Amino acid sequence: MARRVLFSRLSVIEHRAYFSHTSRPFLLPRRADINMLSTEKPAPVAAMPQGLATPSLTCNFATQKPQKQPEPSIEQQYEECVSDLNTLQSNATTIRRSILLNNKQLPLSDMHKYMERSGLSLEELEKIPFIHVSGTKGKGSTCALTESILRAHGIKTGFYSSPHLLSVTERFRLNGQPISKHKFVRTFRRVYNCLRKQQQYEGDMPAYFKFLTILSFHLFLEEKVQVVIMEVGIGGELDCTNVIRNTQTVGITSLGLEHTHLLGDTLTEIAWQKSGIIKDNADVYTSVTQKECLDVIKKRVAEHNATLHIAPEYAEYFRTPESAELLSSLNEVIRLNGSLAIQLAYDWLRKNGYERYKQIELTQLTKEVEKGLQQCNWPGRCQILGIDKLKFHIDGAHTVESMRVCSDWFKRVTEKSPNPRVLIFNTTGERDSRRLLEVLYSNIDFDTVYFAPNIASGASNHNDNTSVFGITEQLKRARLHASIWYQLCLESDEKDTSKTFGSIHDCFRDVRAVYGMQQPVDVLVTGSLHLIGATMAAFKYL
Repeated sequence: MARRVLFSRLSVIEHRAYFSHTSRPFLLPRRADINMLSTEKPAPVAAMPQGLATPSLTCNFATQKPQKQPEPSIEQQYEECVSDLNTLQSNATTIRRSILLNNKQLPLSDMHKYMERSGLSLEELEKIPFIHVSGTKGKGSTCALTESILRAHGIKTGFYSSPHLLSVTERFRLNGQPISKHKFVRTFRRVYNCLRKQQQYEGDMPAYFKFLTILSFHLFLEEKVQVVIMEVGIGGELDCTNVIRNTQTVGITSLGLEHTHLLGDTLTEIAWQKSGIIKDNADVYTSVTQKECLDVIKKRVAEHNATLHIAPEYAEYFRTPESAELLSSLNEVIRLNGSLAIQLAYDWLRKNGYERYKQIELTQLTKEVEKGLQQCNWPGRCQILGIDKLKFHIDGAHTVESMRVCSDWFKRVTEKSPNPRVLIFNTTGERDSRRLLEVLYSNIDFDTVYFAPNIASGASNHNDNTSVFGITEQLKRARLHASIWYQLCLESDEKDTSKTFGSIHDCFRDVRAVYGMQQPVDVLVTGSLHLIGATMAAFKYL
């Protein structure tokens, strides 16, 4: 495998790789910060003729000014921050180790240590009230809807979520908007440098997600937000977001089997982990329906003297003829997670001086709530984007349950479409790819199927996630997905129309080559939010 190292005066932050259509990389991703070495020879010094006096050389140091180096642009500083961030290990290793040791204190005590080193105490963090949300699917969109409803009431909000699609700044939202790169750079450098200086040994730094969580605390305290909606990273009980204590409103979305290597092999084990965010005397809202999971949640609620509430069915909010128009304007994400979000918002409003919410019915919608539902923007979830003749249906489904919802949604919205159907698929982590592909294979007849890593283009990739997941490993996974699809076709005695490429852009080019520039095509992109981010980054090449 040929390798070429490019030297540049600029820091190359993101991994770049080019792949052939056989998906074999011939340019490995490298990170470099190397000044180009000059090959010019110094100019010769003229010799003075013998017998002549050497001319007097005077140096006026007072008039010589040092040449000022240009200040790096915000974009360059941001890329340097992303480079430093990506050197931090994934949080998965730490969580796995702590769970295997059955030691709850390990990740949280680490979190306390790094928070203190960054200049932040738990007592200071209690200045902000939190709404904390865990769950298997829909926790991000539930948080986004809750934030949007509260913002519609004029409340200054902070929102911390994961993962991001294109830029890490998306994880930190102030009043619904991702923070600026300038704000990210300023806060990142202050916190990162502070932690680096206090290392007691090499590598004594918080993991990737843990660091970003600490960063979010600093940002939200500086901005003096009135409430923070915080999405759990993985699990709940051992998640580093669980250091927050001022949490009287808790949400648990629907549960399914995920991260079994971290959280347990059964739904009851996962329910125990997810309900670990419950705090004393809190109000806990859930959309969980499985009896065995509810039993676990009820037990943990009782341990904390908390109160459990089951979110109403979504249709209960739209019983009147007047609400029919509103219902038709809301997308699939709101239909799935809107009820829990409404109840979380209502609970916080009741506890923070909004007296009218103590009087209204459980399923009554105020004008502010309607506005919050309509203005919520949560990209990458049941989203449709049209670019030229390609109609992209993108959804970050990555569990069996969410993939069923995704496939049903795609099937419904394309039911009357005569266009060819195309699938672009990838997963990350230890997902059960076969089960996800089985859902798609059994539910939808695709004309062409593409498997590719989460790489926008071989020439350039601007997704900050690129260096978190090894490109070589992603290529192996793409080939594995192709072999699974081939096996599914073989078992059904159907033709395998799948292809494997080294980037999303290569998939786009093949779609154009197969169907032409004028043929409309319905494209489903699913399997991972990281894939969604790479796909959005690749749109600029169309």
